Amino acid sequence: MRKFMMMISIGAVGLMSCQKPIQLESAVSLKAKAKADLTSVGNIYYVDPSGNDDSTGTSATAAWRTLSKINASVFAPGDRILLKSGGVWNDTLHIKNSGTVDAPIIIDKYGGEARPIINGGGKRNGSNALYLNKVSYFEVNNLELTNTVPTGTSYAATGIRVVGGSSSGTAISNVAIKNCYVHDVNGAADGQTNYNKSSGGIILDGKIYGASVQSCHVANCSVEGIRTTGDRAMAARSKDIVIDNNLIEYIYGDGIVMSGVTGGSKITHNTVYKACMNTGSENYAGIWTIGSLNTLVAYNEVYGMTGGGANDGVAFDADGYDTNSVTDGDIFEYNYSHDNNGGFMLFMNQAKNIKVRYNVSVNDIGTTRLKKLFLIEKTTYDSREIYNNVFYIKNPAGSLFHVMNGVSSGKPYATFSNNIFYTTSSINNLSTQADNGLKFNNNCLFPSSTFTALNWGTTVRSNNFYEDPVFVSPIGGNGLDAAKGYDVGAGSPVVNAGVFINNNGGQDFAGSTLPSGNPDVGAFQHAVIANAGSSLADAYVRNGTYASTNYGTTADLVVKSDAASYSRKAYTKFDLAMITKPKVSSAKLKMYVAGVNTASQRTINIYTTNTTSWLENSINWNNAPMDTVLVGKIAVSGIGLQTIDVTSAINRLLTGTDRKVSFLFLNAGAASSTNDMSFSSREAASNKPTLELQY
Repeated sequence: MRKFMMMISIGAVGLMSCQKPIQLESAVSLKAKAKADLTSVGNIYYVDPSGNDDSTGTSATAAWRTLSKINASVFAPGDRILLKSGGVWNDTLHIKNSGTVDAPIIIDKYGGEARPIINGGGKRNGSNALYLNKVSYFEVNNLELTNTVPTGTSYAATGIRVVGGSSSGTAISNVAIKNCYVHDVNGAADGQTNYNKSSGGIILDGKIYGASVQSCHVANCSVEGIRTTGDRAMAARSKDIVIDNNLIEYIYGDGIVMSGVTGGSKITHNTVYKACMNTGSENYAGIWTIGSLNTLVAYNEVYGMTGGGANDGVAFDADGYDTNSVTDGDIFEYNYSHDNNGGFMLFMNQAKNIKVRYNVSVNDIGTTRLKKLFLIEKTTYDSREIYNNVFYIKNPAGSLFHVMNGVSSGKPYATFSNNIFYTTSSINNLSTQADNGLKFNNNCLFPSSTFTALNWGTTVRSNNFYEDPVFVSPIGGNGLDAAKGYDVGAGSPVVNAGVFINNNGGQDFAGSTLPSGNPDVGAFQHAVIANAGSSLADAYVRNGTYASTNYGTTADLVVKSDAASYSRKAYTKFDLAMITKPKVSSAKLKMYVAGVNTASQRTINIYTTNTTSWLENSINWNNAPMDTVLVGKIAVSGIGLQTIDVTSAINRLLTGTDRKVSFLFLNAGAASSTNDMSFSSREAASNKPTLELQY
């Protein structure tokens, strides 16, 4: 950032569940992690404020006393440096030795639950309470660190700094910082002497191939919360950096910044609260990426930001302003932002191929400054896709899109699809630039009176609609679960109203699987699961001398083309009375082939029958319906599940009043004594026929 399924089963009900996303473990590939216990290779060194630096340090009763002793010591792979639980040291800790892939060096606590405390003191400009200087295969766990600059002094300061390789040098690798509490790092703010944006809570500096910052608490820090920094030239970038499950709060500047990475990096499951606390002109954001390739930003909550500079203060930002800082392919998904004064997102002019999907934004237009939802620089990249999000606006908006200069020949390009824009207040302008590169396709915009009155300029619009989405409980609040109040009810007009978007991530905000066809509009996907009811039926029928015989209670549905008295065809029926929508997004008929005869292959035609009144206990060859419409064909050569797409057939049926659907299975090939096959029926013990509907 620069300055400026419905599952309808013939025998039983299938239940689908929304699974909560699983918390990520560290991406650092330390093979020796399982060995990192008291039996690890290497020595164990104990440090206690009551110890003695003349001791061996290799037992709790012969502990070292000072951090200076650690700083002056050389450690070998597999060594563990254990600080006394609750112990306090008013000094800084500097480490310069590396472990190996099989034997990392580990800093941790011993003797209790309280974290050891290191108070760095902020005694010089650029100080660090913990300084890891070009180390690899290194873990830091369970420390509490401060680095408070004395009153009246203006120094840059950092809690934990990891220094990687130089731009042209060798990268360090496999560094993990876990469960640390970094707070009260009061470095110089913008406009003050020694201001440095690469200072603050936890800083990863230089070329690093594999690092994680996980389950840490960073609070009351200036300038930054957690960030990477260094040369953004592609050859100098870091990779595989994971910032996961951290709480970052009361930060003067940015909450989290991922800068200069080439892939495999993630910002996930973090909470950023009250970042961007500055009141000056320097611009900051909650979570942002710059000089980034394919970074994932997911399952984060960002809220309570009131500052961020004259233009910024957005929850998220895909940044980039020159060749080295291009951000390409980053994905922002499943995030919840709310109550941020500066808006939801910024797109800088060198951000391209960005996906923003299945997020929930609530009250992200504030009451001061630009009063915008998006900040967009002019660009030549028409490759920003923003789809299936919820934007719930409470305060009067100056504009939804505030356009800034970037590439003079460009436009503020962005494509919006399947989103819900909902306001309880007013919107003065759609965009501060009428000649824009915006595309609005298939979005729900409510209320109609507000959105139809806007000057849309050159915005390309298609198939947007203006109905109330009917949120289930739009009251907001903290935590990702609060975002689920912006789900919609079953009767909402956004259900099954979306357009299909390829490579959509496969799940919604709540973890529900997305359909292979058209999704819902908004951040939540709906699938109805219902018992098929007693009206469901299946049977096969046989011709010739068996034409009046009923086979409705057998465990199989036989299909065969043969001579008189040997041909068979099968029927199955489903009740769709519970479907209240005019169409479904996907309908899959799933039939299990339980047996085949010796013919290598047979083709089975699948039809719907207009007559659906037949009964399982009375249907036979003579009265079986043949008023049919061909649905599809399957080639059967062996045992296993067959899935037939019947979406068109179901949607055709839903245009009428009959809510039963009847299918016929027929072998229309030449007669043969070996082409018979059988499906499992609803009387079978398992693999019963299923009609899977999603809408």
